[in-house]
Amino acid sequence: MDLYLIPGLGADRRLFGKLDLGEHTVHYLDWPAMPEGSRLKDFAHELAANVDASKPHVLIGVSMGGMVAQELAALTKPEHVIIISSWKGSNEMSKPIRMMRGTHPERMLTPALMKHTLPVVRWQMGVETAEDVVLFDALVRAQPLEQLKVQINACLGWEGPVTPAEHLVHIHGDQDRLMPIANIVGAEMIPGGTHFMVYSKAVEVGAALRRALDSVH
Repeated sequence: MDLYLIPGLGADRRLFGKLDLGEHTVHYLDWPAMPEGSRLKDFAHELAANVDASKPHVLIGVSMGGMVAQELAALTKPEHVIIISSWKGSNEMSKPIRMMRGTHPERMLTPALMKHTLPVVRWQMGVETAEDVVLFDALVRAQPLEQLKVQINACLGWEGPVTPAEHLVHIHGDQDRLMPIANIVGAEMIPGGTHFMVYSKAVEVGAALRRALDSVH
């Protein structure tokens, strides 16, 4: 089966570096540079050109990537959509995040502010070990600030897909501080999983992914 992996906000394919997905054929979708005001649906339209929709495939997305995967599903008609540490709609957003919608907090981002708040962001993401910190900091440095702003605004403005994705599997950590599991409906829980668990708990997440893939007919 062809698997298309979509990383989280500000991340790239390195986020999936520890996953064991068995004998499946893995394709990584990297974030395109998008203009200010782009919606997650616009990201999906850009990524659709990189998906061979003529062949059976599965979309797998983490965080923002999971949200985009649901939008992409309407275009490529996958066998399954698997989202990790993500939302299925604005109803699953926490109250503090819902309060930021429409206020454009991303406009306040500067290199100095990002450097100052990095320890807090690491905590919120569940980046705990020295190895996790090395990767997370590298991901932060790799994404242009202006593109981070576009991505943040797109996520905050998302209501959810117009048509819910069919055959959707949701995998979520019970220690996710950014997207608390208390707001999440119908997810398979990873004990001790944080928002960074696709890397920090790759063994457990990989096992959950393989179980979901085994159910694809």
